[in-house]
Amino acid sequence: MIDKIKIYDLNIDLPDLERKAVCLGNFDGVHLGHQKLMKNNLEISNKNDLVPAVLLFKENTKLRLKDEKSYLTSLDDKIEILASMGIETFCLIDFDEKFMNLSPREFIADIVSKKLNAGYVICGPDYRFGKKASGNTATLKRYENEYDYKTSIVDFEKEDDHTKISSNHIRDLVRAGNIKKASKFLGRNYRIRGLVVEGYKRGRTMNFPTANLKMPFNYVLPKDGVYLSRVRIDNEEFFGLTNVGDNPTFENENRKSETYILDFDRDIYGKEISVEFLEFFRDDIKFSSKEDLIVQMNKDKEMAYEHIGQILK
Repeated sequence: MIDKIKIYDLNIDLPDLERKAVCLGNFDGVHLGHQKLMKNNLEISNKNDLVPAVLLFKENTKLRLKDEKSYLTSLDDKIEILASMGIETFCLIDFDEKFMNLSPREFIADIVSKKLNAGYVICGPDYRFGKKASGNTATLKRYENEYDYKTSIVDFEKEDDHTKISSNHIRDLVRAGNIKKASKFLGRNYRIRGLVVEGYKRGRTMNFPTANLKMPFNYVLPKDGVYLSRVRIDNEEFFGLTNVGDNPTFENENRKSETYILDFDRDIYGKEISVEFLEFFRDDIKFSSKEDLIVQMNKDKEMAYEHIGQILK
């Protein structure tokens, strides 16, 4: 599916002539609410002979608007997930001063109509756009005839009877270590990815060698602790024990993610891997000695095999 997608840089490329149905939003996490929009897009595209597409910012908008500095999904993650759902075209744009200062009508005229060539736009009820977020779904409806498109407003996907699923809440759940609930609202296991780099190699001396992850993207990390995880390397999957924290027993300073991959003995330095968090096991605590840490790590390993047995049943 990935090799069939088209990616357009709206800041550089000429307008694309394909008539599209375009989802509008930020889509951090591509959670169940976002997926509901994509399903609506695919239905509309099939019915109206349009190309299913998404408008994506090259960087997360909250980097400019708020204090949020870490996110659930990178741009590459979003494209991979959305392409697997059937989205065919990705239109990328800078969230820069010029874009932020577009009036709602200018956004519709210049972006929706001219650059996206949209026959349909799909968004949630709370979608806002234009300078100071002054445009909303009513604005989109108002200019439909003038700019020859239609608007589909998709209701929220709910956590319960009252609360909508939101990226903000999922980020908070991940930070709290509530991985199972976060993954439920994402519709898949929460995942980070990066390159395996050399660490202090203390794990090797304890017969627990770990893959230290250098992340090129600022992912939200779960709270410090040990997690059962699933690791993907070169299209192969393995289970592992992932530690998030600063190794308090050895008084390291930097918070990081490192994974002991079960039943695995290969050199993977420099490889990109992904780590899915499956379940929180325990807090990251300081042990009185290296020997005490080894005893606990063996207990963690035993518990991991027990849980894996349940997963594979």
